[in-house]
Amino acid sequence: MFKIINKINVTGDVYIIEVEAPRVAKSILPGQFVIIRADEKGERTPFPVCDFDTNKGTVSVVFKAIGSTAMELLKLEANDTIMNILGPIGQGSCIVSKDSDNLKNVLFVADDLGFARIYPELLWLNKKDIASDVIINFQSSEEIKFKEKIVEVSRELIEVKDDIIDELKKTLNKGVEYDLVIAMGSTEMMREVSLITKEHNIKTIVSLTTLILDGTGMCGACRITANGDVKFVCQDGPEFDAWTIDYEEVLRRQKFYSSFEAKEKYRRENDKKNEAAAGLEVE
Repeated sequence: MFKIINKINVTGDVYIIEVEAPRVAKSILPGQFVIIRADEKGERTPFPVCDFDTNKGTVSVVFKAIGSTAMELLKLEANDTIMNILGPIGQGSCIVSKDSDNLKNVLFVADDLGFARIYPELLWLNKKDIASDVIINFQSSEEIKFKEKIVEVSRELIEVKDDIIDELKKTLNKGVEYDLVIAMGSTEMMREVSLITKEHNIKTIVSLTTLILDGTGMCGACRITANGDVKFVCQDGPEFDAWTIDYEEVLRRQKFYSSFEAKEKYRRENDKKNEAAAGLEVE
């Protein structure tokens, strides 16, 4: 069992829980995710990681209050426990490679849950003295309780409530020479970002975590085409070169699994396969 250290209602129906999981916290890299099972009857559900602390031995995940696992987590408070947390899963972000040493200016573009998911990468770059600017689309007028953490590790935070793509165009024309753009959030937004950055010839990475269902690659639900090759988001990603993705295929898959009921049914059908998954570090 794993103790919940903290639970935060970030804004609206978005929550973050911090879980004590020292082995996962010690080995996880920015860009990777975990699978949580709330109790013995619960489903194994993938969650994006929005923070981890190797000293405290904790991992924080962000989620919306939709779906059975999320609703079970909402019933829990600090000092309550969850049954297990599995990870880290997926590949670390490209920023953790040796090539990142040559980065000077990075731009993040985020909407939806992406505003919290960018934090581990922002923190990583900040520790390496690499400047990061952030454009975030906050649809809610409520206070964003996670925002101060982003401000601490970024050079500039630009908040928009309208068209994030228009703001991206303005930012790219301000004269800063960005080496890399990282987009996290809705597929439609990431597709538009990739079109704009290609015009400016700025390498761009997108995160496709919204496609992940079972997190082991056995269900095939997160299969995509990147640069003409078949890839699995949960194993080969979740981050990919933005210019290589077949976004129409991604949108079709998202539509097929658009309801949380459909996703949960699919997970249940694959639970036994998940039990046989190997090579994953389980706490």
